[in-house]
Amino acid sequence: MRQLTTDPGIRARYAQAAGMHRIIPRAVARPATEAELGDALAWAAARGMAVTPRGAGSAMDGGSVGAGLVVDLSGFGLGQLAIDVAQRTARLAPSVSLGALEAQASHHQLRFGPDPSSAPWASIGGVIGTNAAGPRSYALGAVDRWVDAVRLLTGDGPLELRRGVAPDPHHPVIHRWQTEALPMLDAHAPSVRARWPATTKNTAGYGLHRYWATGDLLDLVIGAEGTLGIVTEATVRLEPTPACCASLRIVLPTRGAISVAVAALAPFDPVAIELLDGSLLQLIAAHLDAQGIPMPGAHGAILLVDFEGEDTALVAERLAGATRRLGPLALEVATALTPEARKALWAIRHAASPLLAAIDDGRRSLQVIEDGCVPVAVLDRYLEGIQRSCDAVGVDVVMFGHAGDGHVHVNLLPDLGAADWLARVQRIFDEVTELVIRLGGTPAGEHGAGRLRAGVLEALLGPEALEAFRAVKRAFDPDGRFNPGVILSDGTAPLSRLKVGTEAAGLPPGVEQELREIETQRRWGEARWQGTG
Repeated sequence: MRQLTTDPGIRARYAQAAGMHRIIPRAVARPATEAELGDALAWAAARGMAVTPRGAGSAMDGGSVGAGLVVDLSGFGLGQLAIDVAQRTARLAPSVSLGALEAQASHHQLRFGPDPSSAPWASIGGVIGTNAAGPRSYALGAVDRWVDAVRLLTGDGPLELRRGVAPDPHHPVIHRWQTEALPMLDAHAPSVRARWPATTKNTAGYGLHRYWATGDLLDLVIGAEGTLGIVTEATVRLEPTPACCASLRIVLPTRGAISVAVAALAPFDPVAIELLDGSLLQLIAAHLDAQGIPMPGAHGAILLVDFEGEDTALVAERLAGATRRLGPLALEVATALTPEARKALWAIRHAASPLLAAIDDGRRSLQVIEDGCVPVAVLDRYLEGIQRSCDAVGVDVVMFGHAGDGHVHVNLLPDLGAADWLARVQRIFDEVTELVIRLGGTPAGEHGAGRLRAGVLEALLGPEALEAFRAVKRAFDPDGRFNPGVILSDGTAPLSRLKVGTEAAGLPPGVEQELREIETQRRWGEARWQGTG
């Protein structure tokens, strides 16, 4: 088969993604068409192999690595992107990056609402798979709000799912759904609803809450992380690009002021409220100084706030009102009204991820508890709890994220030279998982459950939710071929099969350094397939 290989070097290049896991697959396919994809799936089925779909590889929860056949979709339908300006929609292949979509849409003064930091390379198939979000999610929601339709290749063939339209009742998936899954969901609905986190974002498992709200099976496929089939085409909605944008930088004295500040901002309709915790600011201070990027002195946290609109005067009025309201809480409030000034204001945030990835002093940035989301009112308690757990075992930590949603990205920085580093990280994982549940939150705000968090979903949501998840899985994938171990745990310990440590699977000479460079240089848009661009 033309684009399928068992070559050890190529397989090794697909053993990792942006997260902390390393699993060497038995084979890799890079189909360009649905026919080639079907051939690859048939090849895997004949050999009893599981199938793991993969986009750019920037996912952090282990959902894009697997031991069977990894299907690299970076070349699938390459360049297939059609924008309907009148309808404000885009129809596109799963390989199209958000960056490419944004560039094309901007020619028509349109944009896609969600804006994850991985947008330059993240594929539409990948962001649908995790129900990604980003800073603008505070006002515009996650990807699910913007998807109108998908074409899903299942083990029973293609399935068209369109919002508000009943799917083909004769399709085997739909028949199983109606006769087997739906009665199970109806029976468990009261118990599951009672346990579902009351957070603005939650990607821990299948989106039952969205399905119950809309009745659209599309809302179960969004965020399914490739466990129900492979998205081969999507239609997404676009919106007009706002005419006016302005930003605030708010320096707060302590973490305890964050929740109060977020509440104070709400009446002024910001589109994004981003958090830079003091732990992050301390880490990057020297680098920012060397780059000539100004940073305030005393700080417990910084909030970066964006306002948008069509009326310049109204945006300016909101900015001024927020500045007055936040004045008594803040050490400093800075405004930015031009694109250049806004870029300078946001430079601190954009410097964070590359610096974390490039740390080479014996510590390693690991995404272990990196996606927790709690009710905004208890955000400060969540941050302090994380800090206590890390301080107790002597592991450095940096925290940043989406304050408006109570959503925090956490990077642990264990010293891999310490003999017990993994035991320390495991303790933090256990303690912070218990903390986020106790605070009414979710361990997965926008990155999915994956392999990392699959084992904690029952403690989070209860056994009834897991039974409902299994019913969803059986309806779409009765043979369990698509991404086993993701969302529904296969019993593997979450902090096993890591890409670091003495137990990490060995890679051919040069490949480990190659993968490390991709990570530190954030070259996720590059195909791993040998000889491709």
